[in-house]
Amino acid sequence: MGSVVSLKDFKRYAAGKPSRSGGDWRPVDSGINDLISMAGPTVRAKVRQLIRDFPYFARAKRIITDFTVGEGISLQSRASGADGKYNKRLAQQIEDGYRWFCDEADIAGKLHLKEMERLSRDQDTECGEYFYIKTRSKNRNRYVPLALQMYEADWLTTYGAQVKNRNHRIEQGVEFHAETGEVKAYHFTDPNGYGKPQRIEADQVIHGFETLRPGQLRGISPFTPGVIVTEDLKDCMEGEIDGFKYASKWLAIVKSMDPVARQKALTTKEANFLQPIEELENGIIEYVNPGEDVHLMANPRPSGNLEPFVRLILSMLSVSTGVPYELLSGDYHCLNWAVIKVVRADFKHVLKPVSARHIRQNCQPIFRAFMDDAVLSNRLNIPGYFFNPYPYLKAVWQPPVADPVDKLRDVKADIEEMQQNLRSPQEVVAARGRQLEDVLDEIADAKKMMKDRGLTMEEVSTALANNPAALQKD
Repeated sequence: MGSVVSLKDFKRYAAGKPSRSGGDWRPVDSGINDLISMAGPTVRAKVRQLIRDFPYFARAKRIITDFTVGEGISLQSRASGADGKYNKRLAQQIEDGYRWFCDEADIAGKLHLKEMERLSRDQDTECGEYFYIKTRSKNRNRYVPLALQMYEADWLTTYGAQVKNRNHRIEQGVEFHAETGEVKAYHFTDPNGYGKPQRIEADQVIHGFETLRPGQLRGISPFTPGVIVTEDLKDCMEGEIDGFKYASKWLAIVKSMDPVARQKALTTKEANFLQPIEELENGIIEYVNPGEDVHLMANPRPSGNLEPFVRLILSMLSVSTGVPYELLSGDYHCLNWAVIKVVRADFKHVLKPVSARHIRQNCQPIFRAFMDDAVLSNRLNIPGYFFNPYPYLKAVWQPPVADPVDKLRDVKADIEEMQQNLRSPQEVVAARGRQLEDVLDEIADAKKMMKDRGLTMEEVSTALANNPAALQKD
């Protein structure tokens, strides 16, 4: 006869039942905003210090920025006219104006907009969030008055902040509607003092972060799960390296049959500031007294143990940061073309939502603010823009693309897919970080230059293929 199972046992997960193996584990759970409020400042400080002090943590941050932003995400306007068709002339005007704005976007005049993009991506990794404040410059030589200023996440504060509506609440410096959760304003403290917080309306702030749970107001670093393990691994790695150093440094020890006399001799030597210890390359030789014996030291740490230990550390760090081991360590030995391609493809797939979020939260809001200001300033003549701006805001954002591992194989595969109508030329060119329109324009310009010089494409291609550099490469 089987045991009787109560109905209550069917109503909970096995993981939720108390057990001897679980010990006194009582997980802390609360609202996402309470958790970030309590732990956010400490987590930010720890992640920043690990990035400063631990090379692989810094490399992980740099790799993510390089693969998501690179030199900057490029814009190609796809603005359409009143007839709904692509308007090349207007698109060119928009692109030219936007490039001008990128040169002077920083109100301080120090950073190009693409550099600010990289900085915001770095801040997203370190702090879990970043801030742009829209401001206006009085310099009449600018293309548009609009300018941007970046704020630190640490500047948000609740102390001294006051709401302007009784239905509003303030948490972690963010003022929001208590019923809908709509963000209304941000309260920033003076980073150089303790004055009254500055209240900035939400429509003047670009706030980017990854939303992990509904109702979340602030971001937290994606490296957070790896902070504890990385800090421990960092200490272990430093201890292991120190062990290797000292094991190879100390050459011998002295055994004495008269420890009292030995201690007295050492005291006398120290009192006279004479310590008969000298170094010979990596070995230390210590002079001994009569009756003492020298015992040569053996290195207890053979060098063969270091490499697998470091590899284990980097593998765990790879899991905690989301960066493949091969890219994090730079260790490509014993890898073939297929493995490298799989690693790159997997990492690219992982970063797709990261790049898409960066475009939505960073590129598109800035571009929208630029377009609004350019039309208001009569830099762009677009009748009816504010009635329906979306046809003029159409754009293609091109994230960075890594060079192919084996270009010849990739080209053959692309040609085969295009011949079978499985991929379009636009998709193939975009996968290489370019726009088809730009490539065709460059080809047309090249053909015109050849024609002006009495050359043909076949002659130029043959010359390029047979030049010494190409032959040496082959």
